[in-house]
Amino acid sequence: MKYKVIIYLIITLLISRISLYAQDDTESITSIEQAVNIIKSDNKILKTKALRYLTENKADKKLVNQMKAIVNIDDPNIIVRKNAYMLLANINEEYSINIMKSQILKEDDKELLLLLNDNYNKTLLLSGNKDMQSEALKYFATRKTQETLSNLNLYIATENIAPENSIAANNIIESIERREKYINIFQNLFSGLSLGSILILVALGLSIIYGLAGVINMSHGEFLMIGAYTTYCIQELFISYFPETWFDAYFFVSLPISFVTAGLVGLILERLIIRHLYSRPLESLLATLGVSLILIQIARNIFGDLTSVKAPTLLNGGVSLVEGFVLPYNRLFIIGLTILVILVMYFTFQRTRLGVKIRAVTQNRNMSACVGISTKKIDTMTFFIGSGIAGVAGCALTLIGNVVPNMGQTYIVDSFLVVVTGGVGKLVGCISSGLGIGTLSKVFEIFFETIYGKVLMLAIIILFLQYKPKGLFPDKGRIGDD
Repeated sequence: MKYKVIIYLIITLLISRISLYAQDDTESITSIEQAVNIIKSDNKILKTKALRYLTENKADKKLVNQMKAIVNIDDPNIIVRKNAYMLLANINEEYSINIMKSQILKEDDKELLLLLNDNYNKTLLLSGNKDMQSEALKYFATRKTQETLSNLNLYIATENIAPENSIAANNIIESIERREKYINIFQNLFSGLSLGSILILVALGLSIIYGLAGVINMSHGEFLMIGAYTTYCIQELFISYFPETWFDAYFFVSLPISFVTAGLVGLILERLIIRHLYSRPLESLLATLGVSLILIQIARNIFGDLTSVKAPTLLNGGVSLVEGFVLPYNRLFIIGLTILVILVMYFTFQRTRLGVKIRAVTQNRNMSACVGISTKKIDTMTFFIGSGIAGVAGCALTLIGNVVPNMGQTYIVDSFLVVVTGGVGKLVGCISSGLGIGTLSKVFEIFFETIYGKVLMLAIIILFLQYKPKGLFPDKGRIGDD
């Protein structure tokens, strides 16, 4: 017991001595210059206290930022170190340059090392030293990014630049701008591919329904909206009643439920309204347009004007092919989902009895009825499938956009263009025209404003239909004549 008391007294005495020592050293800081020297020294204990002294005595903000960066530059926390590197990049002084140069040799995080190198060479570029600027230009010649472009534009705007450095900087700028132009083209092509995938999903069902019943279904876009709102409801259900770790599963649960929900609404619509309007395109157009407006208003009354769906963690981020060109996982998923739906539809139409019956009724309704096919039952099943596919498209669309009541209106016109251009009821035509229209729409946006790109696309389709009025893949023989 006696030894424990003695040990306790010794430890207490040591702690008090250390505290007094630290306090005495803190109280000995009497000037900003002294505080700066302490921070630049190896005395890690007093660096924080010296920084506090600078802050409390309202030292120059630039100086405080520099000292804060020096204090935090070796912090084990990545975020703290990142902030320190950003602070140093805005201080164009020799000491800051030397600090960053030495830190490059110590930094082991790849992302932070890249940031540190960028900031270090940016500081060299704006240092006013010709040799340092030449060294920085050699580095930036290998780093063709938007950040590099901003740094070089800032550099050439300064005065007293050496002629050879000015030429080198302008060459790098031209190279980056040329590279960005190509990346922008490829990015738009990829976006067009994902847009075309959405159009294919919407147009598949539309093509089947129009080919079967001769009905111009203007409410087809609202099945897409129903699929999107179904996904939103499933998301809210998972948030409210399931563990947080299960949240990402909501989207994959939503896909089949969106298909069934939109399909059931389509089935009800066919039974109540469309069944009485077969082969009457004008009447069906007006009736389904009215249904479209009713569904939009119902959605607005229930959900409001704007809701959003959070993408699963699995679909965040993307594949970086080169610096600045990223293929987002959500758009890759949409393309993959479209391929899966196309394969399922092909198998259904070519390898199943239901598919054979649908094709038979589409080609000759009266003859199909004569051989014992229940055409009414086929009509109902076709509307269910076509509407369900649009619901899946709406579920997929939540990955790249907000959910609004009139979201279907954005795609319905383009979907009709896909159907007419590809050939009514033709799977290959639907795929070809969907990808073509989606990709060309995005390509035209590179050179024109969006509205003019749409006008040009419509003009091209009108000219195309003058020569191919039945689309890319028309029916042949007696079926085509009918």
